[in-house]
Amino acid sequence: MTYALDNIAEVVRDGLCTGCGTCAGVCPVDAITMLVSNGLFLPEIKEEKCTRCNVCLKCCPGYSIDLKKLNSHVFGKQPDDLLLGNFSGCYVGHSNDNAMRFNSSSGGVVPQLLVYALEKGMIDGALVVRMNKDNPLEPEPFIARSPEEVISAWKSKYCPVATNAVLRKILSEDGRFAVVGLPCHIHGIRKAETVFGGLKDKIVLHIGLFCGHTVNFMGTELLLKKFRIRKDDVARIDYRGCGWPGFMSIKLKDGRSLKFRFNKGWNAYWNVFSPFFFTPLRCMMCPDQFNELADVSVGDAWLPELKGSLGESVLITRTPIAEEMLASQKKSKVLSLKPITPSMVKESQAFSLNFKKQNLSGRLSLLRMVGNRTPNINPMPHSSGFLAFVDALLSYVSFYVSSNRRLRSFLLYVPLPLLRLYFGLFKCVSMLSIHSLHYR
Repeated sequence: MTYALDNIAEVVRDGLCTGCGTCAGVCPVDAITMLVSNGLFLPEIKEEKCTRCNVCLKCCPGYSIDLKKLNSHVFGKQPDDLLLGNFSGCYVGHSNDNAMRFNSSSGGVVPQLLVYALEKGMIDGALVVRMNKDNPLEPEPFIARSPEEVISAWKSKYCPVATNAVLRKILSEDGRFAVVGLPCHIHGIRKAETVFGGLKDKIVLHIGLFCGHTVNFMGTELLLKKFRIRKDDVARIDYRGCGWPGFMSIKLKDGRSLKFRFNKGWNAYWNVFSPFFFTPLRCMMCPDQFNELADVSVGDAWLPELKGSLGESVLITRTPIAEEMLASQKKSKVLSLKPITPSMVKESQAFSLNFKKQNLSGRLSLLRMVGNRTPNINPMPHSSGFLAFVDALLSYVSFYVSSNRRLRSFLLYVPLPLLRLYFGLFKCVSMLSIHSLHYR
């Protein structure tokens, strides 16, 4: 289904906004501001300033993403591998800085890449995200210009992030920049590069994070209630760190510190989010697990042979600059790297890859059946079969329950082990529905 829009406000109305902030970052008259609404960052338009230039719509990844066109623009060709996208190499590795490796989400590769690039003068700044000191439950995207600022932004943020709102700063400044983002952020940046000719020359490195789905702010609020923590008492929150797979660390204003296991165990906090509770609607329509338009894509190495390690990252290089940077850092011994096969990369993210890519069309069909708009996606991966439908239905039920105020309150009283069992059912259905991927 394809359709045209007249205003970015219609993207929000139709539930297709990713909250990436691209529209705010590229608006030539500064008419768009990203504000929190219903647990998400959404654009608010100052109608008196808007000139209807449609730049925001041209750059918006929410209602339309033409991966075929963007692959041609970025790489000059279409991918041979429909699951990985265009790539030149696959690796597993980690930072040789033990503190960086221990305190990052997985392997410390992303902050290591940025610190090295800054120290060698390859970039003048990096677009990254840290948690806001004054409002510790909200993220703050900014341009890091020193290794210390990069390190202030390490660790995952499992909440909405309007990273691309900072594109305004990159567009207005001279210099070379790296950007770090989820697939929706990189999609928005790549679309913006087709509109603003000079932007592609300024952004010399796109580091893409693997992404199964994000979590809205209401998800964190429910966790705090489960842990009997008042959100006004939180001084700092880190969603990952302290080894691998890590812990959520919460520092309270009274000086106390609390830790909760990430995902290993019956009482791990990710049990709440695994079955797609608190997942934004647009996340359920995304076809990109491996951040296919980045220069280098990075994610957790969920591989059996790496169990018990201090943390490893899976890396997919897609452009010469990424290959050159990894080779240089390996030679300088700041990174440890070894090649792995593409099949190992897919195995490391098997569940999320199946959900996002192989079962996407079934999920979009269900969403249209219940009255939702869906984005224009080209090419469209095609799925079919009863189990693919059940997979779509379970994810939609999770979305609906956590989006409904009354039903959401019920989750507060569901024990974490029970949510883990529910995810086990979800995962079994999803993995049994794996099929040969084809496009239409």
